[in-house]
Amino acid sequence: MALAGAHIFLAIPQRKESALLEKQLLEKRLKYDISKAADSEQVRARLNEKVNSMNEQLSRFAAEVDELDDLWFSVSRIAGEVGVDSFQIRGIDDESYSSIPNCYDIGTASAEVSFLGSFSKLAKFINKLERHKPVVFIGDFTISQARKEASVPAAKLVLSVFVRIPEADKAAGTVPEASASGAVGII
Repeated sequence: MALAGAHIFLAIPQRKESALLEKQLLEKRLKYDISKAADSEQVRARLNEKVNSMNEQLSRFAAEVDELDDLWFSVSRIAGEVGVDSFQIRGIDDESYSSIPNCYDIGTASAEVSFLGSFSKLAKFINKLERHKPVVFIGDFTISQARKEASVPAAKLVLSVFVRIPEADKAAGTVPEASASGAVGII
């Protein structure tokens, strides 16, 4: 009887404690195996591939700040391909880009373009902008009726693009804020 009582009071709690420790050991081994696998070359290569894919997708929608001049020149080339007349482009903001509130890594850059051309040329111009990489958004546009019968209508568009804020600007805290007058809504 004493032996049975000792077994009940000593051995059964020890088995429960042993099972609990075994379960904890199994969880620790699983975490160890996962972390060991994450350190493998194959996993690193897969993660690098995924990061590169995400950067590639981002580059479809956001330009680098140093690429803005080339981007605006490519918009000018599009206007030339379409065949509009009196094409002009000018930056809207004093800064080359401005930040988007609550968006740490992405900002916007805006420019105003104006030209003379028929409605079909305006449509072709917008169509080519829609296919541009990075994506060029049209925030606003107006078409003015031709003043003389033989002349063509004038168009004015406000274009915006997303830009990646340079790491140096983020680190230095010199990211230009969007102003009420310079901010352009994106449609």
